Amino acid sequence: RELYATLSNMGGFMQPQGHLQLTVNMVCGGLDPQTAIDMPRFCIPQGTQDGAVQFEIGIAEDVLKELKDEKQHNMTSGVAGHNRQVFGKAQIIQKDPTTGVLWAGSDGRADG
Repeated sequence: RELYATLSNMGGFMQPQGHLQLTVNMVCGGLDPQTAIDMPRFCIPQGTQDGAVQFEIGIAEDVLKELKDEKQHNMTSGVAGHNRQVFGKAQIIQKDPTTGVLWAGSDGRADG
C-alpha cells in the first residue's frame, strides 16, 4: 500500500471538518487536489452538534432550501469574501500511483 495523499486544512474547529470534506471530494468524487480544494465548504464553527452551520457561496440553492425548510437546520448560507476564512485554508499533495507524478493544490481562500 502507498500513501494516497497528504492534506491539511488549518482553521480550528474547521480542521477535522475540512479534512473530511477534502477526502470525500477526492475519494468519492474523483476530484484532483485543486478541484477538491476549490469546492464550496460548510462549517460548524462552534464545533458542536447543535451549532449553527455556515455554508459557503456556491452550495446549490435546492440543497440549502431542503436543509433549512425540511430538516430545520440552524444555518447561514452564502458566506463569501473575507468571511470565507471560517472554512480554513487547505493544501493537498497527491502522488499518481501509476506514473509517480506529484500534483498539488493550494487554497485561494488564503494566500494560495
